[in-house]
Amino acid sequence: MKNKKKLFVVSDIHGHYTLFKEALDKAGFDSENENHILVCLGDYFDRGTENLEVLKFFERVENGVLLRGNHEDLLLKVFERGQLLPHNYINGTLSTLENFFGKYVVNPEDDTIDFSGKTGTVNRVCEFINNTVNYFETKNYVFVHGWLPEGDYKNAQNAQWERARWVKWTNMYSGERPLENKTVVCGHMPTFFANQIDKDRSEDNADIFYGKGLIAIDAGTNDTKQVNVLVLEDELI
Repeated sequence: MKNKKKLFVVSDIHGHYTLFKEALDKAGFDSENENHILVCLGDYFDRGTENLEVLKFFERVENGVLLRGNHEDLLLKVFERGQLLPHNYINGTLSTLENFFGKYVVNPEDDTIDFSGKTGTVNRVCEFINNTVNYFETKNYVFVHGWLPEGDYKNAQNAQWERARWVKWTNMYSGERPLENKTVVCGHMPTFFANQIDKDRSEDNADIFYGKGLIAIDAGTNDTKQVNVLVLEDELI
């Protein structure tokens, strides 16, 4: 089939560029191979310390499909607000901003952000995020960050997709196929939580989880220092 491609699927890099690149190289991804497509399920930034390197990499990749994660939504809201909130510190947004804009970008007294002289970088990051998509679909797979929105996902609004990006697959997957004719591939929730579903799976197993009509790939990289790369072959539609 002329539309059949080799898909290299990653998720939840969270600013860990070196771990991500090593895993991608090991899987055999070639950015110059027209039959290779890199699919990232979102959460490019926060928690790790190589956020700028992650941004630069994806800006260079031409054969990529980039989905939006909930951390991209969080980062856009930080830009709009111009201030960090307590949950942003927990999510690692401070280190992300320091990677992008320098060590003293955030005022420790009131958590406001000084973007003066840095609007070019702000626009660059916002442009990257705004070019991400809610989902990606091939003949046999639907790729999402967290989960599918309720109802017809193909006609869901952006607000529905934003809510779905926060949904944990471990709370939604019942052991039955989420979709009748396609397999859902998701990230967002580390696969070591799959022991909640599969009692034979160990708590420290961060490898790819294969279920009935579901594949979950988030390795919880910040904790495990592992990046999963799912390699599939499928037809584009």
